[in-house]
Amino acid sequence: MKLVVLLLMFLFTFSASSEEVPAGYVVKWDVVPLSKKDYEFIKKKECQTFSSVLKEAKSEWPHTNPFKIVNDSLTHFVEGYNIQENLLADVVVVWPNFSSSEWYVLMGNENCFVRWIEIQPDNIQSIMNEGRMKLSNKI
Repeated sequence: MKLVVLLLMFLFTFSASSEEVPAGYVVKWDVVPLSKKDYEFIKKKECQTFSSVLKEAKSEWPHTNPFKIVNDSLTHFVEGYNIQENLLADVVVVWPNFSSSEWYVLMGNENCFVRWIEIQPDNIQSIMNEGRMKLSNKI
C-alpha cells in the first residue's frame, strides 16, 4: 500500500511540475486576454485579416484561452524575432496548446495576418530575451 501511495505521489508531483514550466514563462510576460474587439473584422486594406484568422482559430480550439503579448514584452518579441527574420508586427497572439509542448504564435500588422509559428514557450522567452538585449545595446 505504501508503494502505491508513493507511486501516486510521484506521478502527481511529476505531472504538476511539468505543467508549471509554460505557465511560469507566461507570468513573466506582459499579456492580456483577447477581447471581442480582437475578433471583429476591420478591413483596412487587401489582406487576410488578422481578426478572421483569430476567429477561425477560436472555432478550431474553442476551449483554449489565447492571449496577446503587449507592452515591453511585445517590443522585445518583435526585436528578438527580427534578429532571425524580418517581422513587421503590431500584434502577437499566443495560442497555448497545453496538450503539447508546442504553442502557436500568430502575428499581425494593421489587422493583416502576417505569419504564424509553432514554438515551445521557452523559445518565446528566448526571443524576448534576445530582443531585450538588442534594445539595451542600442542605448
